[in-house]
Amino acid sequence: MRQRNKLTWMTLLCLVIGLGNVLGNPGEGLRAGENVVVRPVAEMAASVDSNPQLLPKGQEMSGAFIDASVGALVTKAKDTLHVEGTLWARFRRFDKPNTGANHDDYSEALSIGLGRRDGWNLKLHERFARVSDYDLVINTMDTAAQGTGDRYLERPTATPLGVMERTERVDRYLLDAGIGGGGPLTDKTALDVVLDYGFVKYLVNDLYDSDEQAASFKLLRKVTDKSSALVVGDFVRMENSSFINPVYCYAARMGWRWQGTFKSRFEGSLGYYLCAADEPSATNSLNLSGLSYDVAWYWQIHPRLSFILGGRSEAQLAADTADSVKLVHMLTSSATYSASKRLTLSVLVGYRKEDYSDVVLAGEAPVNRRGEQLHGRLRCDYQLLKWLRVYTELWLEDTSDSLRGAYQESRGILGVKAEY
Repeated sequence: MRQRNKLTWMTLLCLVIGLGNVLGNPGEGLRAGENVVVRPVAEMAASVDSNPQLLPKGQEMSGAFIDASVGALVTKAKDTLHVEGTLWARFRRFDKPNTGANHDDYSEALSIGLGRRDGWNLKLHERFARVSDYDLVINTMDTAAQGTGDRYLERPTATPLGVMERTERVDRYLLDAGIGGGGPLTDKTALDVVLDYGFVKYLVNDLYDSDEQAASFKLLRKVTDKSSALVVGDFVRMENSSFINPVYCYAARMGWRWQGTFKSRFEGSLGYYLCAADEPSATNSLNLSGLSYDVAWYWQIHPRLSFILGGRSEAQLAADTADSVKLVHMLTSSATYSASKRLTLSVLVGYRKEDYSDVVLAGEAPVNRRGEQLHGRLRCDYQLLKWLRVYTELWLEDTSDSLRGAYQESRGILGVKAEY
């Protein structure tokens, strides 16, 4: 009997120790095997929006809604292997049916990196999502911001441009998948190559689904211990159902990468782009050319204060008008201030400008279409516990379009987030 009791207590002790090793400490994730960490997340936020349906000025209808989000981030890291997967779902419910449509959004993503950063490496990435508003994965899951440009070489962490993404803010499916690799050619020269595929499928009428294939390369030549000159080339094939033939875009840029210390990093490139279609439409030549740029800058001004600047230009297909290509300029800047160990303040300002190819048809009348958008966010986070955070956020957005008119939107958010 004593031996049995002793065995029982030893078994229970082993189970408790094993459970403790799995659970870890709140705020540090769950350990699920060697070098594997799982971080469950739950979030609840209440929002009041002045114009959730993005109606023109004078027709606004305010609304309030609740967002409930759940998800998990899984990581496995070793010297030559890094795997990261995310899965989340967001459930939005309005207080009144006529002020906005309820939505159930979700997303999954997987990235696999092989090799060492200072040697040859390979990375695969894939992501599929259904979203109805801005794609807020960055808020739902605290994953690292991709920044502007490639994913495969260390570069400045830029402000996420997802607040001004390329798709319309309606119910839609998104897919992005690709492979990239690179490494040193000599002791001073490195090459990076990326192949990507993506599509957007809208779940509403009167918008054109699109897909694209892209290839890019970046050649770097070390000039000093802290800086490198770079040459960038991009090729994109875009198509949607309004085009007889695909649209092809090319870009070539030259630039500079500099990393002084962990407090300051910069990468920027400037060049020329050209877009053309094999068979222009009756109203549009579908030829665009001009300045191409991609820039990112991180600066830690003070141990508590950091500043980020990101910007790029790219050609996109219009989703709401046939036979139309637009050149998009995007610029975002943000600042983050850690007032204390628990309190963080941040501000973001974004500007987006769209110039369309030639003219578009509004009914039967041709219109020289232009669009502009100014977007701002002010956010305050307070860490109650290591695993529990409360936050408040204010959005402001002002959008004008020579074809679709103009709208303004403001949104106040109060939320709580638990991340084990």
